[in-house]
Amino acid sequence: MAVETGNAPIAAPTFTIDLDLPPEERYKALATEYKDRIKSLSGLFDSLLADIGLPSRYHNSVNGLARLLLRRLNSPIETAELRGIAEVVEIPIYLLVAFNTILDLLMGCTSGAVKTIEPGQPRHEAKMLHFRTLDWTMDPLRSVIVQLDFIRSKSAHPRQVLASSVSYAGFVGVLTGVRPNLSISLNFRALHNADNKRGHFRFYFHHLLVLLGYRQSISSILRSHIVPEPNIDSQAKSLAEITDVLAPLHTTAAYLILCDGDSAIVIEKDYDTGLIRRSDTFVAATNHDELRHRPESAIATPAAKATTDSHSHKAIGLEELLEESRERLECISAKWRSRVRKIKRQSKRKGGLDSAESERLTSITQSEVIEWVSMYPTTNEQTHYASILDPKRGKVTWTGIYPTPLSSEQ
Repeated sequence: MAVETGNAPIAAPTFTIDLDLPPEERYKALATEYKDRIKSLSGLFDSLLADIGLPSRYHNSVNGLARLLLRRLNSPIETAELRGIAEVVEIPIYLLVAFNTILDLLMGCTSGAVKTIEPGQPRHEAKMLHFRTLDWTMDPLRSVIVQLDFIRSKSAHPRQVLASSVSYAGFVGVLTGVRPNLSISLNFRALHNADNKRGHFRFYFHHLLVLLGYRQSISSILRSHIVPEPNIDSQAKSLAEITDVLAPLHTTAAYLILCDGDSAIVIEKDYDTGLIRRSDTFVAATNHDELRHRPESAIATPAAKATTDSHSHKAIGLEELLEESRERLECISAKWRSRVRKIKRQSKRKGGLDSAESERLTSITQSEVIEWVSMYPTTNEQTHYASILDPKRGKVTWTGIYPTPLSSEQ
């Protein structure tokens, strides 16, 4: 199935965020440019409540409580950044706090990394590129997709881009980000592993602590590994070291995809555990588990659980969500397997290679990565944007945003 060409993606607007400015000032130019669009999103809070399954009759009460309780994020720097945005846009801070702590629970995505080499390049220059699509049902957010380039104007290299993220105006965490030697993307996970009341309590209590600013959201944690704050030495770690830090952290259930250009890792993350998949050729993740978790994942997360089937204890529609996730993963994985088989067939004329050696010698070009990511259903009716990140260079090499939902035809 192919995506209709009449709805081609457009480039993401790029804004510079100066980390040498006071946090309150960093996002003011962006907020001024997007003031009306961000302000028009204030009604999305009720949509967020609906997405996590809260009946509409409770929305007014929750809004009142949120106005009183959602005053800050866990990070003082990020809180100050939100206050600067709220001042410009003239909206209550609680709406931005909610946006920044709930958004990362609700995304359907495809992420991964693949070994690439351009025509004419020597084989030793091959590198892995990080690909990602971000899918969500909330179409108004399509109008506020931006690329943020982070600099330090008072450094020895004031114009050097230290890190970049593809995000939404008004959101200060990292959902898709890159700096030299590290790229990261975040996928929502529909299930969590708790199998007793204590486990459920810990999982949901963590969400409450994040909302109230007592713990970091997962997108804030990822930001700390991508965006370099002055006088905070939280970076320059290897992929293995970062994985060791992230896997046991208390977070929501999610899939974290990390790449340094030489290899890539998928962390299937639960509240305080993480199972690891890694590859130096190809790896991908969508929104379902590929590994066997203990206890086995069977409980829907708040984002997935709107109504409950009393017999299976799974959300109605959850199996459909997981099946759609498997289809997206199979779509892009099948392309890689086909390429590996092609290399293996070609090698038979020269004596043949085993499967592992064939995969080691397989690569594609950047233009092919873009083509693969842009194919349906990897890119689909709910896709807001697709990006290609180059962690070797620390750059976003391509982003296509979809201002309106795609349609598809057989």
